[in-house]
Amino acid sequence: MIKNKPNVILMLVDDLGVGDVSCFNTEGKIKTSHLDRLAESGMRFGNSHATSSLCTPSRYSLLTGRYNWRSRLKSVVLHGDSETLIEKNRTTLPQLFKSQGYHTAAVGKWHLGMDWHYKKHIDYQAYGIDPADYPEAEVVPDKQYGRLGNFDNDYPTHLIEGIDIDFTKKIKYGPNQYGFDYFFGTPASLDQPPFVYIENDTVTEIPTKVTGTAPLDRMGASQQQKWQLGVIADNYKHQECPKVMQQKVIEIIEQQAEKEEPFFLYYPCHLVHGPIVPEEEFQGKSGLGPYGDFVLQLDHYVGEISQTLKEKNLDEHTIFIFTSDNGASGVADFPSLLAQGHNPSGIYRGKKMDIWEGGHTEPTIISYPGHVKANSFSHQLVSHSDIFATFAEMFGVVYEDETAEDSVSLLPLLKGDRQEIREDIVVSCANGGLALRTHEWKLNLVKNGGGSLGRNAEQSFGPFELFKIDEDIEEKNNVIEEYPEVVDELMIRLEKYIKEGRSTTGQKQKNARNNPTGQWEAISWIPDYPEYIKTLTD
Repeated sequence: MIKNKPNVILMLVDDLGVGDVSCFNTEGKIKTSHLDRLAESGMRFGNSHATSSLCTPSRYSLLTGRYNWRSRLKSVVLHGDSETLIEKNRTTLPQLFKSQGYHTAAVGKWHLGMDWHYKKHIDYQAYGIDPADYPEAEVVPDKQYGRLGNFDNDYPTHLIEGIDIDFTKKIKYGPNQYGFDYFFGTPASLDQPPFVYIENDTVTEIPTKVTGTAPLDRMGASQQQKWQLGVIADNYKHQECPKVMQQKVIEIIEQQAEKEEPFFLYYPCHLVHGPIVPEEEFQGKSGLGPYGDFVLQLDHYVGEISQTLKEKNLDEHTIFIFTSDNGASGVADFPSLLAQGHNPSGIYRGKKMDIWEGGHTEPTIISYPGHVKANSFSHQLVSHSDIFATFAEMFGVVYEDETAEDSVSLLPLLKGDRQEIREDIVVSCANGGLALRTHEWKLNLVKNGGGSLGRNAEQSFGPFELFKIDEDIEEKNNVIEEYPEVVDELMIRLEKYIKEGRSTTGQKQKNARNNPTGQWEAISWIPDYPEYIKTLTD
């Protein structure tokens, strides 16, 4: 063990609301005892935010230290059969760790795209299906979503997701190339095809069947235990998938305990994303229904990791970071949970997909016994994008201007400094709308929360809501008409962050173009918008 370089476990869970963790919500009805103990051993962050209220974009920022809306993906998420999103010349968090002698591994949900080999012609017969039963699947669009640099959701993809992938060939570019020595996981969420396990660059079993529903309701609980239409391998079982990943995580920790080199383990856990299918031993444990049971299953997994670290004498030499990628999903069944006295969003307005606080406020815990004060709490404004700069400072690494443009080190806070490290953060929502949040104010530049999707959904961007967030954390009192000077100041600041390609000091950078049209409606409120978008590159 290299004592001055601790092991690091970064556990990013899926769709867990800040109100689902009992040490963040004493009024909640779910007792997460293992997470509470983890918090007692370290620091809770009460003002911690994902950069987006959706999965793919928040993961992009976590691994790059850059706001997600600067990438080619301006709204929504990737499909499991999409190509890679992170720029191939961009320095990533695992590459930072590798440069410091770490063994790097990722286990779980990737959801940042992979460069698959695609077939020119779809072989329906290989999946035992009649194309006549899937008429839309016959249409191969000229501008397919997730291919050839096109991440504009106005363009369709195949109805049966994953059907045009050649699974006999190795993935050309993926987690390994982004800096992970080892990868085991799935392409995307628990409900997103293709339903296969991948080890490094190879699918462990070729899919031969089609399963699922299209379209899938991801806004509510009407299809809580169903998944998207796509291809599936014979031995892939949705209910078993999270446990398969958990077992692999424990295995890696045990293996690395016998080695001298430190390890960085990124664990993007599938729980508690839909389908809500808890293991049998957790069914009925919460008394709140399947979602509460799923949260308890997740809490149990945290306990297993903590116990393994202790048994292997690694607990005092390991930084354990726990957080969620966005707010709780409507699939959790908010009406039922609220009727039972439990709010997955806690005191906050909104949920996954929304620009409101419930969409992006996260239950972040960092434990490092002997270094981070036990049972401590930080009120300071922090972002998922800050993880990169935190470890760069810890290692004494000075990185280039084109790296981690929106990352600020948390190290002063972890050392007990209570001073502000950030003036503000920028967050985005499902339709790509932005908000600028300071300690005092929050300006939402999207109408009605921005969580509605689809071609018929209203898409209006500009300054619609201003909240005095230090007094109105529930975002109940819109004071946009009362403080026009605040709105102007915040819009000027956000425009500066957009045009300079960064929110930290350094050389000006460029944001990516929205292919294929180049339009970026979420920032159409910028005075010289038509001229600005012409300056963007692919």
